[in-house]
Amino acid sequence: MKCTKEFEKLELANYFKFGIELEADNVRIKGNKNSGLYQGKSAEFIESKNWHMATAQEESLVGKGGAELVSPVLTDDEKTWKEISEICEHIKKYPGPKANQVEANEKCGLHVHFDADCLAKEPDKMRQFLRIYAESEELIYKMCNGKNDPIRRNAINKNFKGLNLISSLWRNGMAAPSGQKILEKIESGKLKISDKKWGILKGLIARYKVDERRYHGLNLTNIGNPKKNTIEFRMSNGTLDPEIIKQNVFFYASLINTSIKSVENPEKYENKLREFYKTDISEKGKVEKFLELIMDNPQDRKIYIERWESVKDAQVFSKNSSKGFAKNRFKKEEFKKIEQRTPLKRIRKAYDNIKQILRTPTKEHGEVEDGR
Repeated sequence: MKCTKEFEKLELANYFKFGIELEADNVRIKGNKNSGLYQGKSAEFIESKNWHMATAQEESLVGKGGAELVSPVLTDDEKTWKEISEICEHIKKYPGPKANQVEANEKCGLHVHFDADCLAKEPDKMRQFLRIYAESEELIYKMCNGKNDPIRRNAINKNFKGLNLISSLWRNGMAAPSGQKILEKIESGKLKISDKKWGILKGLIARYKVDERRYHGLNLTNIGNPKKNTIEFRMSNGTLDPEIIKQNVFFYASLINTSIKSVENPEKYENKLREFYKTDISEKGKVEKFLELIMDNPQDRKIYIERWESVKDAQVFSKNSSKGFAKNRFKKEEFKKIEQRTPLKRIRKAYDNIKQILRTPTKEHGEVEDGR
């Protein structure tokens, strides 16, 4: 696997089938003389690619001046990547009345679905995936968007505006973290993925569910659904940049692929997993160990290190410990916070006081100079 550019294949394994949902705001979906995205020749073009145009009944964004296009089942080939690029450019041709261009703003997300069969048929692979995901979730949220593009606020924070008021009382944002809950269930032996019936994984199911609703960054509620047996990554911001979309598919696929391969060939991954699970490590160190675990190519890892570096201190990630991320998976830069709270002049004064004490004469030993 390699994170290639433009239309070149990523060389994903054959078991990877995926789909994406593209959300955009300020889109004219209907107008005079078939001048909207969902009308006339535009609609014919979208339907010819087998993409679905979501309605206001399906997605609230569509009823508020936006649009959502849902892909068919996709595979990793030149046709797929070219088609995604064409669909992105096509959406941009239909700006609405609020601005001169279509926007993938804070109202929008990019959702990536993967066929769950590659994990769900074997409990050990599903368990490994969830364990690695929970351990790295906070880092994933910082690497799931392009450089200098921190995650939208309402993805992980409560939203007490309008119709979201009631739902905000019982959940965080539209793509809330679930790593803490996943780890608790794994460690207590009470892991259950959803309330659907999903056959061979029955032995893994206990009394408690990991998730009951789809509003998590990792949506597992469709597993076992005969019509839509998928794992969905919901945390990424909306985008109409095909390169970022491709990088995100590669990122999530790398995580799934490592979960599978590390069960099939545990000796190969033993040392990498041991290093990754260490918690006496800085956040940067954790990022490096995570990417070394899931990606072989240093150039690929560089993409996501740069993403993390550009947003790691963004305000949206303040007080992360209360938002559902697994706790204490790496050091939280304690000394940096102490430094920020302690003015430099106070440190210098303390140092001067220590030097003065060391130079003070004592009755028993006489003059003491610089501690000698």
